[in-house]
Amino acid sequence: MKIKDILSVTDFEEVARQIELHYGNKHTEKFRELYDRLKNSDNRCSCNENFSIIIKVFSETQQEEYELTESFDENDTSLYFDVSAINDNDDFLYSIAGIDKYEFPEYDISPKTLKLFSPSAILAHCLWEITFFHLNKQKGLILYQSFSFKILPF
Repeated sequence: MKIKDILSVTDFEEVARQIELHYGNKHTEKFRELYDRLKNSDNRCSCNENFSIIIKVFSETQQEEYELTESFDENDTSLYFDVSAINDNDDFLYSIAGIDKYEFPEYDISPKTLKLFSPSAILAHCLWEITFFHLNKQKGLILYQSFSFKILPF
């Protein structure tokens, strides 16, 4: 299953609930704009790589360390979520922050991630991750959540 497949069957309101639960509601309308653009894009992907989305979940231990957990409630706000892409050709993990918006809907979702998360939770964590950083040639790396949140044109 691909990102575009879950975009086509998941309402933004469900995604927004997950975003607001885990990340707050500061930029809900900007996330709606990105969601709509991704859902309505014509997926002009020229990517020759085969990437799959994988979400790892971490819980904080009593020693203030983080450990990977595979048994959890996706609505637990004490958990930390790490969204990455794995390349099927080399098994390395790659950041999806600042990913090409044309390629993203074509990404597969790992079977394990599909099993552990609802479609709305997958989209919420992915939308948060792909908007976390933006590379600006004049200003360097900008952290969206700390500065401004702007949806760049496709």
